[in-house]
Amino acid sequence: MQTAITYLIAAKRCEIDELEKLNRICGLVRVVSELVQHLQSERGISNLYLTSKDLNFSTRWEHCVDLTDCAKDKVQAWLSSVDPISGMTGGSRLFTRIAVVLHGLEQLPLVRASVQGRNASPAQLTERYSHLISSLLALVFDAADISVDPEISRLLVALFNLMQGKEFVGRERALGTRIFASNHLGKDDLKILSDLIELQEQCFDRFESFCGESILTQWHALQTIMPLADIERMRRKLFAPHLQADPGAAEIWFNYCSKRIDDIFIAEQHLTESLQQSSQIRVKRTQLELNDQQSLLAALSKQDSVIPGTVLVSGLDHIPHIESLGLESLGSPLARDIFELLQKQTLHLQSVSQELATVKAALDERKLIERAKGVLMSHQALSEDAAYRLLRDKAMNQNRRLVEVAESVLSMADFLPKS
Repeated sequence: MQTAITYLIAAKRCEIDELEKLNRICGLVRVVSELVQHLQSERGISNLYLTSKDLNFSTRWEHCVDLTDCAKDKVQAWLSSVDPISGMTGGSRLFTRIAVVLHGLEQLPLVRASVQGRNASPAQLTERYSHLISSLLALVFDAADISVDPEISRLLVALFNLMQGKEFVGRERALGTRIFASNHLGKDDLKILSDLIELQEQCFDRFESFCGESILTQWHALQTIMPLADIERMRRKLFAPHLQADPGAAEIWFNYCSKRIDDIFIAEQHLTESLQQSSQIRVKRTQLELNDQQSLLAALSKQDSVIPGTVLVSGLDHIPHIESLGLESLGSPLARDIFELLQKQTLHLQSVSQELATVKAALDERKLIERAKGVLMSHQALSEDAAYRLLRDKAMNQNRRLVEVAESVLSMADFLPKS
């Protein structure tokens, strides 16, 4: 019996190690969240800088650059403080994602040079910033996907969708700023705007499904102070049959959208703080459970207590409740304590598996959709936005879920001609 308890303790130590690594990843997610926020601000003010000769925008741009660099230093300091092999979970997939992020950050000076030299269009600039931001968001997604704890997984899924929704708000801000500043609508601008609005709502709906009651209450309170009505009013101007020239509209639009993004970031900060606290609590709670098990092992070493073989060979997946066995079948009080520990650990593992399966289902759907988009981009030479629109339109026309259409595309991938 001592061997069984020894292995239960080993299992608990492994769980603590996984949770401690997950706690560190939550710390990385927190600094990544801040970096994304400042990159979005830098992208937004860069669009204004390129569409205006006002020196005030140049000053604001330099301030945003300084804030981004401070946030970038925090990310790099975090990475320098942790050994990737022994101190992090996630394996090659997460490490590759971090490498992509670091490479993107190395290219940031070149992006900024194109802003200062005014030798990039607002659309090109937006794409360059968005590519780096997308790689950071993918890191948060991977953190949610590798999480071993259901509660942490739910919060990470909520955080990813909140950050992704905010990113779509940022892209809408950038596109609307360019349209208002140039007083010109491109061929697909209205379609892209419509898609961005729809994608925002989808992300925020998923965020609300996973964030928990406390964060949800804060979110609803924040929405009451967001300039949503003002943004909707200016959206109607963009979607009007004829765009009216208004020299000040670009900055007004920019300020409204920026206020909304900043308010969303407040919710994001609450969520990352809650995520870190929950992670730390889980580590402490599991450590206490380990202490209890070690106390049992110490007591067992001083007492000859044996649990009947009929109990031990019955299978941990179907351990009956202790009262149904009869106290006499378990021998001493110490033996009953050990059996209860076995039962508790088994039920805990079953509960964790079930809850994780529910959370992972939402992540798996997104992975299928992203893979289907990649197939369409490769085989039909479509942009990412165009590939998504094709999937969405097909789903609407066939009255099917988007993920079902994605599965159909993937099943036909080998038969599609290369572009």
